Amino acid sequence: MSLNIKNAEAYTLARELARLTGHSMTTVVLEALRQQREQLLLAQQKDARVQDLMAIAQRCAQHIVQPVKAVDHGDMLYDERGLPQ
Repeated sequence: MSLNIKNAEAYTLARELARLTGHSMTTVVLEALRQQREQLLLAQQKDARVQDLMAIAQRCAQHIVQPVKAVDHGDMLYDERGLPQ
């Protein structure tokens, strides 16, 4: 297996990272690839969660009767004497 990088900037950056970290060029390239992959996977998971939450919100919105009035949470939790319901 081999990876032959023919880009001067990529080679220079890998060499500089290797010097700064004390690791081999292979190690710094591998770590950079792992980090990029992790970032992309996390972004995809975040997008999927956002889509799931938006779908839930749309389903919930279908059950809201208009017009919606503000409700004081105390009205839901306590009776007219201030005792828990």
